[in-house]
Amino acid sequence: MLEEILDDQYPIQGTMKNGAPYTIRLLRSYDASLLYHFFSEIPRGDRLFFRDDVQDRGVVENWCANINLDVAVPLIVEVGGDIVGEASLHREPRGWKSHIGRVRLVIHPNYRRQGLSLVLLREIIKIALHAGSLERLMAECMETQIGAIRMFESAGFVPQATLEGHVRDIEGRSHNLTILTYDLRDQEYFAAD
Repeated sequence: MLEEILDDQYPIQGTMKNGAPYTIRLLRSYDASLLYHFFSEIPRGDRLFFRDDVQDRGVVENWCANINLDVAVPLIVEVGGDIVGEASLHREPRGWKSHIGRVRLVIHPNYRRQGLSLVLLREIIKIALHAGSLERLMAECMETQIGAIRMFESAGFVPQATLEGHVRDIEGRSHNLTILTYDLRDQEYFAAD
């Protein structure tokens, strides 16, 4: 059911603040090379905080080869045939956190401050509402990622906790983790958009 809704909903077209057109669509298995290229252009300082080593082509190829929309819904933003942004909604099919969706978001440095983050977050919220069983979205940021935290807050996410020394970056250094949430229960009107 969700796959049918998503196939009807995407792709969508839009215009960035600078007037350039973009397309938002679902990530597909054939996008592995484009996605790997996108991640290779993300600065090392940003990549330090990724859960996975996106410099490993095999990691990216595995993601694209094993897309399961019941577990993760990946969206990409394309400009001129290149991926310039990626957002995904991750769900637990069952268990004690099955009502919470995790949100991940990355924008290419050359396309930041163009409104793409908020557009992608709005799309993720709409997808979460279509998923039906989700009540809350959760985003995780390192406490030092002030820009990312502010962006999530501007989309309606609320900081819930900061956990001291809770995560390690890919170089093994400890960082405080800030958890932000978005309550979906009162947002059913987005699903009709």
